[in-house]
Amino acid sequence: MGYRLTRFVVNTTSDFPDDAQQFDADFFLVPDERKVIHGIVRFPDGTPVPAAVVKFFKMLDPLDDPTTTCDLESIGHAITDDCGQFILGPLPADVNVIMKIFFLQNAAVIGTASPYIGTATPVDP
Repeated sequence: MGYRLTRFVVNTTSDFPDDAQQFDADFFLVPDERKVIHGIVRFPDGTPVPAAVVKFFKMLDPLDDPTTTCDLESIGHAITDDCGQFILGPLPADVNVIMKIFFLQNAAVIGTASPYIGTATPVDP
């Protein structure tokens, strides 16, 4: 189970007493059943892929074949960091996610992106 922080608004004009220079508050996390997908994108030799685009989709028809269907709805994207790491979430717990990963070796040179397609169902850690 994860936790999330709800939104808090602090108005520094009206919430602070006239003679105060700071505002102390306690914030409480609430339970959150949504999921997060994180991982590392690597080249075939195992080295991390920086600046790859990881696009996430959900299938519109759950009976479709996830490896071939084009009937998808985009639910977000992430770009890998220098270590090839990415994170996306939070996601609903009941969604099968299609991931498409694209990397262009040299953005200054016009070339063809290499797609990698996989599927994942988020699970509790």
